[in-house]
Amino acid sequence: MIYNETIQSEKLYSKIAEAYDQIFERAILAEGRLTSVVRRYMDDKSILDLACGNGRWLRRFSPASYIGIDLNQRMLEQARAEFPRHTFLQANMINLPFPDASFEGVVSLFGAMGHLPPKGQERMIREVHRVLREDAVAILTNGNMWSPFNLPTTLKRNRIKLEGVYLKVHSSTPTLFEKLLRNEEFEVMNISSYDYSYLPIAPLKLGASLLDENYRHAYSRIMDVLENCQHIPILKWFGKQLVAVCRKPRCI
Repeated sequence: MIYNETIQSEKLYSKIAEAYDQIFERAILAEGRLTSVVRRYMDDKSILDLACGNGRWLRRFSPASYIGIDLNQRMLEQARAEFPRHTFLQANMINLPFPDASFEGVVSLFGAMGHLPPKGQERMIREVHRVLREDAVAILTNGNMWSPFNLPTTLKRNRIKLEGVYLKVHSSTPTLFEKLLRNEEFEVMNISSYDYSYLPIAPLKLGASLLDENYRHAYSRIMDVLENCQHIPILKWFGKQLVAVCRKPRCI
């Protein structure tokens, strides 16, 4: 089964596969803290990457073994070309083609859950729980409805237009995200917001070129500073994305 929302998103990713990193440059440069979290829990583990896209997270962490799945064939072609030693499969994350307890960790790292309706998100979480080993960790992301920077999307009934393609996304709130995970018997270790890439990057590119500096490094440093908002109660949920770290408990 493929939901209409997922079909729409596939149109987008087929269109932008070769330019993915450039189109989402700001958001990618805002993933410093998320990268630290992934390294902490996923390095040296057998990992399943849901909606892996072009496999770009393999540039950021070091799993012992890795399988990436995605529905989009063009994105998978990009991944296989850059990371030929790893396994990439065309598969649906609501119906994973793996036995129970296959992985030491599962990640979904760019809000792909938002391309599923609520029932689809439930099925995805159920499948993540099934393929994880006991006491293993999943790191999952979705859009953050509590962020004021997502308000325009909320006012448009979650409909957006990106690169000429119309999409409907289903973001969440910290409360709903935690409830979804607990309903599927996960232990929720932490939920926080991240991604403060609402700041424009063009002025920084200009300034960096004048100073002969790397604008990507500069933007990433600014994003890392803004990540301190998570420690300020009134600003805690300003990040555009949510990240949940959850564990599959041992059976008693």
